[in-house]
Amino acid sequence: MAIADPAGGVPHVVVIDTDAGVRWSLEKGLARSGYRVTLASSVEQVTQLFARGGADAVIMEILPEAGLTLDALTHLVKTPGGHKVICVSVDSSPQTVIECIRRGAADYLTKPFSLSELRSVIGRALPDRPRVADGQRHTAPEQDAGSGFIGVSAAMMELRQIIFRAAQTDLNCLVRGESGVGKDLVAREIHRLSAKRRDKPFVKINCSALPEHLLESELFGYEKGAFTGAYKSKPGRFEMAHPGIIFLDEIGDMAVGLQAKILQVIEHKEFMKVGGRHPVHVDVQVIAATNADLESKIARGNFRDDLFFRLNEVFVWAPPLRERRDDIPLLVHFFVKKHSAFPSAESAGVTGEDLESLARYEWPGNIRELESTVKRWLALGRRGQISGQLTGSIQQFPRRDRAAAPPPVSDRDAADAEDTIPACQVLEVLERNRWNRRKTAEELGISYSALRRRIEKHSLDKRNGQA
Repeated sequence: MAIADPAGGVPHVVVIDTDAGVRWSLEKGLARSGYRVTLASSVEQVTQLFARGGADAVIMEILPEAGLTLDALTHLVKTPGGHKVICVSVDSSPQTVIECIRRGAADYLTKPFSLSELRSVIGRALPDRPRVADGQRHTAPEQDAGSGFIGVSAAMMELRQIIFRAAQTDLNCLVRGESGVGKDLVAREIHRLSAKRRDKPFVKINCSALPEHLLESELFGYEKGAFTGAYKSKPGRFEMAHPGIIFLDEIGDMAVGLQAKILQVIEHKEFMKVGGRHPVHVDVQVIAATNADLESKIARGNFRDDLFFRLNEVFVWAPPLRERRDDIPLLVHFFVKKHSAFPSAESAGVTGEDLESLARYEWPGNIRELESTVKRWLALGRRGQISGQLTGSIQQFPRRDRAAAPPPVSDRDAADAEDTIPACQVLEVLERNRWNRRKTAEELGISYSALRRRIEKHSLDKRNGQA
């Protein structure tokens, strides 16, 4: 395909890939999504295109043996035109990803990737440009919508796979993880990739933000005259979410009496409004999230076990930042770009020493704490005094006792743990905890990642119960 005239009102995307099948697939898929697509076979051809008017984004394969090198990436990034370069490659090593970001790439995708993933990445790279997807007008996603999914660590790869599989079902999902890991982003990503409900409403409510009686009226709505001040009927969040997804954040803080009503909606797909006389029927998928120890709450009678089982049809564990340290440089660069509007941001430069210090820190506040640290660094930094300020700012915070925070992990070396804990014991504890990996890792006194390696190494499978 010849290089097209860059004039036009829709975003113009150039694809450089050595695989003809990939080029054909991306051309057809992106064209259906409303982009104008040009295929190119070399960096030189793209440079010629820039001379005639440029493009909005370039999707560039990194394949050194075909001349698609990091130096070629640098050349494209520095070529005038205001375009964004998105790198794709089968190489998922952190070193390659970090080097691409350092050389100016707007984002990085590991092959194979889905068309929806690519559309999301292009949307983040071009936040000011409208786009059309599958014949319907959409606005570009919020810039931070994918921040929790920047990463190439093993923990993030596992999370991506679970999210994708969960999105292909209509099962209820329970997202668990420490505060600040991005459970809200996980829920939104399941909705974005949902095979059935991606174009339907996504409604969120924080169950810990309201007292029980107000939360009930927010969830289920009320009829006119139901109580003093109810001058007109109001729909609840479940009704507003129909036929999409409702996200119940901090579900562990919900009162037991209200939990029974949530169970009623899940099991019978109907509920009564406050002051209502007739049931309201809804079809919604429920995603719940919590950082609480639900097993302990169940044992104390503070959480219903039947609701737990109905919510936990798909279990999603959002890993803490300390279990995905390889992603910290990518996240830092993302947040530096995101908050570049700070007056002193132009003088900021992240050094290798800064990144090493960040990687050593425990991050009890996880991604939320990392973003706050970068914002403080950018806001208070002064030219020539940036290096070392990140280290100083994180040292202000005392380190938490990791055994006191969910999920507790041990400092025992993972290799030693694998040598000393028999596979049969791991399987026994997994089954006793209903395959709750977080709870199992806590009981065994090993990290979540060490438990995952044990399961993979010995092919422990809950479906056949064999080691």
